[in-house]
Amino acid sequence: MNKLTESMVGMDNNLTQCIEQSGMSNNEVAAAKGVTPETLRRHRNGKIQMTIKDAEHYARIIGVSVQKILFKSTPIPVVGINIIEEKHIARQLHDTPKYEVYADNQYLKDRACWVWKTTKKYSGIWYEWDGAISFIKHSPIVDKIVSEDCYQKICVVKTKKVLKDYGINQNIFAGVLYPQPGGLFTVDNGKTNTTVKDVELEWATPTLSTVFRPELLGVHVVEIAK
Repeated sequence: MNKLTESMVGMDNNLTQCIEQSGMSNNEVAAAKGVTPETLRRHRNGKIQMTIKDAEHYARIIGVSVQKILFKSTPIPVVGINIIEEKHIARQLHDTPKYEVYADNQYLKDRACWVWKTTKKYSGIWYEWDGAISFIKHSPIVDKIVSEDCYQKICVVKTKKVLKDYGINQNIFAGVLYPQPGGLFTVDNGKTNTTVKDVELEWATPTLSTVFRPELLGVHVVEIAK
């Protein structure tokens, strides 16, 4: 998983606003950090990328979280994780988010996401999905509705009843959604050879995009502090 462990973080940071809100002067922060005011200025405007240790040090000086230093954007909740096994994709919905994603503004409006990982011994055709992040609309999950944007398009759904999928209890499925008479639905996924028919849905939300190399696009997964 693409956790925030990289030595350098290539996104616009929030250091300037954090310093202004702290009531400290730039010179005071620079002195406490042990750098020149010019180095601080270059950290603030992104001329020099901060390391994680830099951000942690600034956070302690100013009295805010590391995430608030590093990211201007509002975090996107990770609603679940897809674990790719040899013959099955286990889709786990998190009732309480365990991770959040920080990304550029293009990803922010009404967004949630799934993260992907493979089991350690996996060697199948989904290998490139390890560490990927799929973005979905958040509001259908929150409002518990079946979005019409899902009709005959790829989406993620939650069935009202738990079903058997490759012998495993499952109520989260992904695939193309087809409405049926009487408020029922079919979800068909040709990639996993999975089709569920005549099901009632709690919600359905469209899949918007998938990023296979998040770290190259300034997209970072951060574990939520307990």
